[in-house]
Amino acid sequence: MSGQLHEHFERPELPLPPERSTGLVFAAVAAAVAYFGRSHPALVAIGSGSAVALVVISFTVPHILRPLNILWMRFAVLLSKIFNPVVMLILFAIVIVPAGLLMQLVRDPLRRKRDGGSSYWLPVSSVERSSQSSMKNQF
Repeated sequence: MSGQLHEHFERPELPLPPERSTGLVFAAVAAAVAYFGRSHPALVAIGSGSAVALVVISFTVPHILRPLNILWMRFAVLLSKIFNPVVMLILFAIVIVPAGLLMQLVRDPLRRKRDGGSSYWLPVSSVERSSQSSMKNQF
């Protein structure tokens, strides 16, 4: 059945970032862990040691980090599938709904409230009615 559809609904495979940059990002995170955990000597040793090891691996043999890179991208795709709808819901609830409610209180853009007349038609002035220029050069 999917061969009969015009649209392609399968998502293309995301290109992986370079292994070197992934290794350097993980090295920066390990260095941050070592810095912020400086009150614990074991945490400093593990964090700084892994940061140095990741920097050395990133610049000498970055292809070793390919499985980590693939795993990290899969985790990123999973996070985007979870957090994108949540962020859109929060944005809708905080921005769109209050703006719509405020607009309904202040304005009536659809002119749903009648002005006492029996019709929803808007009165047209005689100048607009006699003028046929409104139908010429519409675009």
